[in-house]
Amino acid sequence: MGKGGELSQQGQVWLLEDSPAQAAHARRLLEPFYAVETFSDGESMLEALAQASPPPDTLLLDWQLPGTSGLEVCRFVRQMHGETHLPILMLTARGERTDFLEGLTAGANDYVAKPYDDAELLARVRTLVRIRQQAEALRVREEWFSTTLHSIGDAVIATDSTGCITFLNPVAVAVTGWTWEEVRNQPLTGIFHIINEYTRLPVENPVERVLREGHVVGLANHTLLIRKDGSEVPIDDSAAPIRDGKGALMGVVLVFRDISDKKLAETERALALSDARTAREFAERSLQETREANAALGASEERFALAFRATQDAIWDWNLVTNAVNWNPGISSLFGYSPQEVGPDATWWIEHIHPDDQQRVLHGLHAVIDSPHGQNWYAEYRYLRSDGTHAFVKNRGFVVRDTDHHAVRMVGAMQDATSQRRSLDALREREELFRGLLDATAEGIWGMDANGRCIFANPACLSLLGYSAVEEILGHDIHALTRHTRANGTPCTPETCGISIALSSGQHVGMDNEILCRKDGQRLHVRYQANPLRRDHQVVGAVVSFEDISARKAVEKERERLIREAQKLHQRTQALLVAETAARREAEKAREFEQHLAGIVSHDLRNPLSVILMSTQVMLRQDELEGRTLKAIARIQNNAELATRMVRDLLDFTQARLGGGLPIQPRPLNVHVLVRQVVEEACMSLPEREIRITADGNGEGAWDPDRITQLMTNLVTNALKYSPADTPVLVKTLGEQDAVTLEVHNKGTPIPEEAQALLFQPMQRATSQWDKQGRSVGLGLYIVENIARAHGGSVAMESTAEGGTTFRVRLPRVLPRSPPGPT
Repeated sequence: MGKGGELSQQGQVWLLEDSPAQAAHARRLLEPFYAVETFSDGESMLEALAQASPPPDTLLLDWQLPGTSGLEVCRFVRQMHGETHLPILMLTARGERTDFLEGLTAGANDYVAKPYDDAELLARVRTLVRIRQQAEALRVREEWFSTTLHSIGDAVIATDSTGCITFLNPVAVAVTGWTWEEVRNQPLTGIFHIINEYTRLPVENPVERVLREGHVVGLANHTLLIRKDGSEVPIDDSAAPIRDGKGALMGVVLVFRDISDKKLAETERALALSDARTAREFAERSLQETREANAALGASEERFALAFRATQDAIWDWNLVTNAVNWNPGISSLFGYSPQEVGPDATWWIEHIHPDDQQRVLHGLHAVIDSPHGQNWYAEYRYLRSDGTHAFVKNRGFVVRDTDHHAVRMVGAMQDATSQRRSLDALREREELFRGLLDATAEGIWGMDANGRCIFANPACLSLLGYSAVEEILGHDIHALTRHTRANGTPCTPETCGISIALSSGQHVGMDNEILCRKDGQRLHVRYQANPLRRDHQVVGAVVSFEDISARKAVEKERERLIREAQKLHQRTQALLVAETAARREAEKAREFEQHLAGIVSHDLRNPLSVILMSTQVMLRQDELEGRTLKAIARIQNNAELATRMVRDLLDFTQARLGGGLPIQPRPLNVHVLVRQVVEEACMSLPEREIRITADGNGEGAWDPDRITQLMTNLVTNALKYSPADTPVLVKTLGEQDAVTLEVHNKGTPIPEEAQALLFQPMQRATSQWDKQGRSVGLGLYIVENIARAHGGSVAMESTAEGGTTFRVRLPRVLPRSPPGPT
């Protein structure tokens, strides 16, 4: 570390940085202004800090370090030094908001993100050094004032705005007979009893009058103070209000003195005047005392003149008779006015007071001057500098009175407190920021003293614990309020409570699953962290942060339940899969048997049916056949043709199920012509039925004629079969732009809705009453749909009681490249 007065005046900065390059760069930046000491690890810095007296003005700590991190060093330093006594600036490459919050919570005053701007770093260091030096100056001044009040010869008692005692100097203890411990925070009226010396009647307490009227009050003459032991002491002097920066009444200061000696001297002097000798001796003694007093007064005035010139404050001496004011050089050094610019009387001073503050300052000033016993005056206001800006000043004055209590002179000192005001405002803003952060966080946070009593709690803490106001828990034993049982149901005693352990041992304690008791008695599952607070190496309290994990516990419990249910469901699913697999195997076997049987039957029946059909055709060509024989042969032929169609349907079914769809051989075709041929053949088979056919549009396209014939034959046959004999069947072909539509319509009983979904399935018939002859195996509409799909088309059906039943087939003119497979 640097030594010598020059470096001490500049300020000392210690840098904790493990990077030699960055440490060298920071040293070059700071050394023109400060004495810089660098450390590469936290342990060596903490060891040097423990031995340093006084400590440096500012610490610069790098966050990321091997071993002890900068954040941990910050926590250690905060346990030994306050934020204004030793400011800390964190240097971090971590830019997360949570990291900044963690650094500030650990005790850092400010932080700079790496890579930092040199000007920014230097400005922040200057700010922290200035805050440190100003705080030290305030501390020294506060000690000076405290020592002064304890050392002056007058008795001084100060109270708050309610009249309770907040200060008692040793002289007041001696005069009243009450000790500080006996009267601290007690009402002044309880110990300060005064009466009139002659009437023996109580005299109004001057503090009560000041609190009521708000101005300086002097004690009446011939006032006696009744001491603690009942003895009486003659006193005099006054009580004055204590106000804050906004003029609000904060309390009262009572200044008095024991004038027993003075009273006795007056009595003795009166007796001496009755005797000439005594009078002469008294005159001679008085002359000598006057000479000595004049000599002392000359020495005092000389000392005052020296102090008048040496002080940094603007000292003023105001002659209240002539209104002349004499200033020391401080008026120039503080506010920039040359001696020629300073006015000779009080008018110049008053004119430079900020217009918004003038009336308040003059009112307080004249209240002290005009009061017969007013002596001390104090005000804070804005004062105009020579450059046009305003400084925030603190001005104190003392009124000198003649023997008739007339104010004849007033002396005082005006101090520029602008920097101090800004520092206090900055500290207040930072405190408000920290308070806002505590109020905004969702975590519950409470603080407690060394005895476990609550000293603060944020809104989240109150909400989680069920309290409506912080006063409900302030000052209470926080363990007694919140720690009744642990998460496992056992009692939570102070010996087993992690929060109490952190307070007693001074060690951090964290628990992931604990119970806090709410105000209404309900149990709250929480995760908490307890961190002890230290001052001068002693644990003075702890801060506890916690979060509600009840939802997480409920989710975990629900997850465990769902896992158990999932396991049961998995077991049932496995059983169902086994059963389904077995059923699928049985179904596959049945299906294979069904298809194998259909294939065998269709192939085995095809040959004998061909023989029957050929034989009937030969027999029908014979001319000698008679009527009855001809009908029998025709009947045989019709039934053989029916059986042949059934065999063909079975073959198509087998091909569709086993071969992946019906094979087709498209070629150019006029669908109008083909459909008319199918209708004419149907009319020849059933001449008694009426079939009406209409054609419209272009019927040209590419289709398999055999399959289209099979499709129309099945649809027309169904329409004739399931419609009344006295109703016509309507067949319509319609040529559209890219496709043709084939429609077959018939009257009759509509198909039930529950049967429509099964109508195009193989081996399915909607009702047995439709096929009274029992010559259908339920493959006709299945074959129709597969033919349509093989051509890239589709089949639709509508069936109502009013409109009848319509089958509508839509066929593209050109076969798609990949026609859909079977349904």
